[in-house]
Parts: sequence; structure tokens; C-alpha cells
Amino acid sequence: MFSRQWWLLLLLTVLFVGVTTSLGFWQLGRAHLREQIEAEQTQNAALPALNNAQLDKLAPDSQLLYRSLVLEGAWLPQWSVFLNRPMQGQAGFWVMTPLRLESGTVVLVQRGWAPRDPVLPNKPPAIKNAPDTLQVGGQWIAPPSRLMELDSAANSADTSFSQVRQNLDLAQYEHETGLKIRAVMRQNSAAADGLSRDWPNLASRAQTNRGYAFQWFAMAVVGLLLFLWFQVFRKRRIVTPSASS
Repeated sequence: MFSRQWWLLLLLTVLFVGVTTSLGFWQLGRAHLREQIEAEQTQNAALPALNNAQLDKLAPDSQLLYRSLVLEGAWLPQWSVFLNRPMQGQAGFWVMTPLRLESGTVVLVQRGWAPRDPVLPNKPPAIKNAPDTLQVGGQWIAPPSRLMELDSAANSADTSFSQVRQNLDLAQYEHETGLKIRAVMRQNSAAADGLSRDWPNLASRAQTNRGYAFQWFAMAVVGLLLFLWFQVFRKRRIVTPSASS
């Protein structure tokens, strides 16, 4: 009754619908996971800020993302790193400087943003001097996300410490500096250093995953409907008149 080509198309349709439906459910799972993580981060952000002593008492592997921090320490400007990151459409750098607390704990602080020099684009921006000891307020964040980078730049044989970078690998940074980074912090407190701290609000990414899930489910439905229309309904409409005659 059905040709070999029909069965092959049925098999391909079943595989297509199965794969796209699986990807849709995978995206829904990602959305649910993101919502759980974001709920935990929202709870952390609502808690009182941690000071030096409270941070030092935490377990070494604890990661209280978005927990507020108010820390006292001294900058280690010789180990500052300037990451290529635009802000509001303008080219510039995130200024990342380690802060050493009195106990010796080191926190890497995303201090702010500075514009790029239009003449010397790889020149590190000048940062105003800070007092020997200062208080820095902000939020505990994840290390900076990785951007696309040319292999020649990522695998450069130059072993000297480079301040201007595209990305920051925390393990490599610790190896280069000899520092042990306890946490990464995004500074929100005001300071007379000339840096911008107009950080964008981090919107929920769960809706993005739900949008992808809808697209995968829609593709599965379209694939199934195309098969039913061209390989079942249309063929029945063609065969039925000839059979009645």
C-alpha cells in the first residue's frame, strides 16, 4: 500500500519530531534551572552585606552570588587588568583590580568602566590614586564571561603580565600573580576614581530559554503537519476519486 519512499519519509519525520521535541524540553529544563538559580541570587541580594570577618568565616568553596559585600582593604594596582568591554555603545574597558583585606584574603573587584583612548586603543586608562586603605561596597558576582578571542591572542607565547586583555581566566590570573582570589566583586559604591559604574540590570534569561523551547516545539508541529498533509491527506484525496470511478 505504501512505497519505500513513504516509509522513509515517515522515519525522517519521526526522527525530526523526536529531536526537535527533545530540544524543546531541554530548553524548558534550562529555563527551570535558571529560575532556581535566579531565585537563590535574589534571596542572596536581600540579605545583609558581608564584612571582612564574615567573608573570611565562609567555607572556601561557598559562592553566594549577588550577596552584598562591604569590605575594607587596599588595592593591588600592579595586578590590575583592563578587559575590552563596551558600555552603552562606546568602546572601553572594565577595570579589574584585586583588593587585599587585612587578613590577607584577596577579592578581585570589577571597579568600573573607562573609555578607550581613541589614538592608542590598547593604552590602559589612567586611574586616579586611592587611599592606602578604603571601604568598597558591591555585589558578589561570577567571573567575567568569556568573549570571542583570536587563537593567536589567546595562545600567545608572551609570558609577561598583560594588563589589557580580551578575557580573564581566573586560574591563569592566579598563576601569573601568585594571588588566591576568594571572590569576584562588582563595585557599586561611589569613589573619586573617575570610573563609571552604571552597570546594566541583569534581566532574567529564563524567558529566552522558553522562547527557544517554543521555536523547537513549533518546528516539530510544522514537520508533523507537513508530513500529514503531503503524505496522508493529499494522497487520500488523489486515490479516493480514482477508486470510486
